[in-house]
Amino acid sequence: MFAVFPQVPRSLVLCILLCCLTFSVSAAIRKEFTALEDQFNKGKIDEVQDALSTLKPNNDEERACVSYYNAMLKIKKADAVTTHLQLIGKYPKSSYAQKSLLELGKLHILERNIEEAKTSLKKISSTGLMERFYWLGLCAWWQDDFALAIDNAENYLRMDAKGEYCEAAHYLIAECYLTQNKAYSAVTTLSKLQSLKLQDVDEQYLLYRLGYAYEQSNKLSDAIGYYQRGYELDSYSQIAYLIEDRLFELRSRNKSIDISFLYPYSLLQIPVITEAPSAPIVDNIPITPIPIVPQTPNAAVKLKAKPTNGYWLQAGRFSLESNANKLVINIRLLNLPAVYYEDVSNGKKSWVVLCGAFDEKAKAEAAKSQLVKSDINSFVTQY
Repeated sequence: MFAVFPQVPRSLVLCILLCCLTFSVSAAIRKEFTALEDQFNKGKIDEVQDALSTLKPNNDEERACVSYYNAMLKIKKADAVTTHLQLIGKYPKSSYAQKSLLELGKLHILERNIEEAKTSLKKISSTGLMERFYWLGLCAWWQDDFALAIDNAENYLRMDAKGEYCEAAHYLIAECYLTQNKAYSAVTTLSKLQSLKLQDVDEQYLLYRLGYAYEQSNKLSDAIGYYQRGYELDSYSQIAYLIEDRLFELRSRNKSIDISFLYPYSLLQIPVITEAPSAPIVDNIPITPIPIVPQTPNAAVKLKAKPTNGYWLQAGRFSLESNANKLVINIRLLNLPAVYYEDVSNGKKSWVVLCGAFDEKAKAEAAKSQLVKSDINSFVTQY
């Protein structure tokens, strides 16, 4: 060991080693402080808050730890920024100063202060914070530097192939390629993400983006195949409605495109109830069910204006009228009354789907329970 210091007295070397040992001991952080991270990540905010009020730090690393989580618990952005900056200034060599730089970068990105975000992120030197490359890539994307955004995102993936931002990094790269009209490269990127088979990946959104990338590559059969797979995962989600928008756009340009899988129903037949069913009997006592008003066979699907009275269930608001019409059909298939109307707010047009009307709130609640069984969410409103 001493051979590497030929001109330095051994006593001095020993002093240096002892100093290093002393520093490493003083920089150690006790388990009650490291436990804060686990509690914070699990959302146990009250426990973290209680711990911060009782912990007594012995060294700068522990003091920095307390400052960091105090900053993370701030409700107002300005307060969080101030606390992070104080930590960085007071404990610049601590690992928590590095984490504060990362958090500052994120906060600046949320406020679209991209230059400030880049300044904070570029100061990070810790090899344990590889995610900074993803955030730097996002900064580059905001500044339309797509090549740099791709480089940073790929750097992140090389260093943390299945890290927390793996999915987001792939989407960022694909979006950059699509913006540059390099759709095939976007397909390749998204296919790589698909092959990783990540546990928490949003499969429907991935299929939607793959469909769009193939659409931009002019491979319509592949695009429609991915759109269909994504749509059939959950036909009532917001992503499903985005898929429908793309399919209708394609159909408007090419009438031969088959999108019949969107409407797998036969001709709508709504029965007319002529007499109420007999009430069930429990312990020799007839139980009267809450009646649900059926739709008359020739009832209009679209109202001319917003209703002015009665209890209704609002089941959706859509930017595409065909989506509203589709949901009305689905609700009527459950033998429930449903309509939609056109609404214009702040110059933007949308179509609102309603189930009803009901003359009592209890009847609306009963219908709401029936819709929930068919995975249709709604809320009661009165006009």
